[in-house]
Amino acid sequence: MTNTTSSQRTDWHISLIGGLKRRGPGSMPADTVVVTSVGGADLDLSDARIEEVTSVTKVSIVGGVRLRVPADVMVEVEGVSLFGGRTVEPGTPGASGRVVRVRNYSVIGGVSVTRD
Repeated sequence: MTNTTSSQRTDWHISLIGGLKRRGPGSMPADTVVVTSVGGADLDLSDARIEEVTSVTKVSIVGGVRLRVPADVMVEVEGVSLFGGRTVEPGTPGASGRVVRVRNYSVIGGVSVTRD
């Protein structure tokens, strides 16, 4: 289900079991929301067109977020996970000023951010 009532687009991914996997070229929506009982979000944004500010919100019982971004994209991570850590490779913010905001809410599952 996609909400396109404004210039900002939100992609919703809701499932009982299973997560979201996205790779390759194409436009990354301004907001992506993943809601699952078991499953995470695996996003490779290396070749994607990223908005100035993009957000990824993931809510699950079990499942984390694995994110790959270009070196010049700034990443902000927030949220709560009872069991799971946060690993964010440092980047070199570029003139583009692009930011990806990751919000992870889970019982088991952390956030891992790698860069090109």
